[in-house]
Amino acid sequence: MDARNMIELERKPFKERLTQQYTVYLQEVERGYMMGREGFGPADKTMKYRDLHSDEFNEVLVFGSNNYLGLSNHPTVKQKVKQAIDIYGIGSGGSPAFSGYTRQHRDLEQRLAKLADHEDAVLLPGGYMANLCWVNGLMNQNDIIVYDKNSHASVINAIKMTGVKFYSFDPENLPAFENIISRIKTKTKGEVQIFSTVEGVRSVDGTMIDLATYIEICKSNDVITILDDAHGIGTVGRTGKGTLEELDLMGQVDLRMSTCSKALGAQGAFVSGSKELIFLLRNYSYPYVFTSALAQPTIAAISAALDFIEDNPSWVVKLRENVRYMQDKLENEGFDIIRGVSGIIPVFFRKDGVVREINKDLYKKGLFANIMEYPMVPPGLERLRLSLMATHTYDEVDRAVSLIRDSAIQHGGL
Repeated sequence: MDARNMIELERKPFKERLTQQYTVYLQEVERGYMMGREGFGPADKTMKYRDLHSDEFNEVLVFGSNNYLGLSNHPTVKQKVKQAIDIYGIGSGGSPAFSGYTRQHRDLEQRLAKLADHEDAVLLPGGYMANLCWVNGLMNQNDIIVYDKNSHASVINAIKMTGVKFYSFDPENLPAFENIISRIKTKTKGEVQIFSTVEGVRSVDGTMIDLATYIEICKSNDVITILDDAHGIGTVGRTGKGTLEELDLMGQVDLRMSTCSKALGAQGAFVSGSKELIFLLRNYSYPYVFTSALAQPTIAAISAALDFIEDNPSWVVKLRENVRYMQDKLENEGFDIIRGVSGIIPVFFRKDGVVREINKDLYKKGLFANIMEYPMVPPGLERLRLSLMATHTYDEVDRAVSLIRDSAIQHGGL
């Protein structure tokens, strides 16, 4: 289904939409698109999958994982998790507000706050919950938020659920962003608190905006800033601390959200900030107060991953070397890409439906990658989103590029 038909379908009454959406789903299964999969074995650079709609198994080279440093299956991390299970068991036993908060949780929060150059932090079960946490804990209907139009769905959903007034902005057009802030202040006579959020490493294309100018605009207008750096930690920055370290802006935003499920290879996320802001989240944010605390083996996995990155900064360097190597290879083949510095490489196929055919073909030939179509990206910006790992070899990158070239030629994408 092309983007225009998808938009029309979304506008139909519920029962009509339900019937049509399920029909489309069955048609796409019939046409051989993967509509769900089971993985067998640990998350790593090669994996075995089974399509949920067949009994066929497929061994694939993985270029579609957020496990950027390969720590999800690293022996050192796994050994420390096993030790933690023997000492602490497997579950926290409750929410952090009641019985689930331990010395291990507090130690990790303080470590993550220090990593982010902030005073304090709270741990959440995942990035989605972390974004719900700060929106729910800080804002109400008296406030206004101006959000990056590329924000993750969790940010947009949280804004809608809270009922806070909102505007969106294009992070590539900061003069327009400043105009929005100025109009709000004029209209409200400066009597409301304005919040703004922007992505660090942008999840759709792996690039970063002019964050220094964005922060300067916010500070000069008393706007509280929240950086969504879900893809930054472990992938950018001299020691892997993320976008702010990469741009020499550590400590320059009011709040920062980062995930522990990507380069750290585990699960969960954290929000860091001043002790006053974190106090509000810890005591007034429903997604934090009423959700079970992370299990102790997960706490151990995150801590072990942080130890590993501190002891082995060369892995962050190797990830960047792999990214540059693959970018060069793709450009030499004539592909339309964006050169970011993170682990994400977007490869554009601007003809409707082509990227889906290419991705289906790649999977059959042994390469797993993600695609981004509407509504994740605007119509006309469909792309193959490749995610590199530090553990990929140059031979594996060469094989991936060769497969992408062959499939693109076969399906009219090159």
